[in-house]
Amino acid sequence: MFDILAFLFEQYFTLDNCPDRTTLAKRLSAAGFEDQEIDEALDWLNEFNELDTGPYRALDDTPLLPRILHPREAARLTPDAQSFFHYLSSSGALSTGQRELLVDRLMQSNMQQLDETAVKRVALMVLWRQGDDLANLLIEELLFAGDAAPMH
Repeated sequence: MFDILAFLFEQYFTLDNCPDRTTLAKRLSAAGFEDQEIDEALDWLNEFNELDTGPYRALDDTPLLPRILHPREAARLTPDAQSFFHYLSSSGALSTGQRELLVDRLMQSNMQQLDETAVKRVALMVLWRQGDDLANLLIEELLFAGDAAPMH
């Protein structure tokens, strides 16, 4: 599913440029993605797009305090994923609301173990939804950064 999310960013760059679900499913299938994975990704994206982000934005008025993962959250994130999450949290790359939206969307995934790539790609989707230029620059850095330069 997370490969599809990265593919969508690479192909469409903004959510406004994405075609309707049927057209998008056909394009993803033509790109070689499996139908079950396409359905899961499009369902996840649809739920994400319909999500009321008002409560998350309200958190942005609070100070950015360290985020301790709940044991259920930590159990689903690999150690590398936890490390990357804490890097994003402490570096200021995400606001308080974005950070909480990231955790919520990760927990909505069907995957039992979420690795660093999953955290990275969901963070990309959280930022992508903003649609501003600064978010797009950070997205490009996260998506296309070389493996030789670890971010955490």
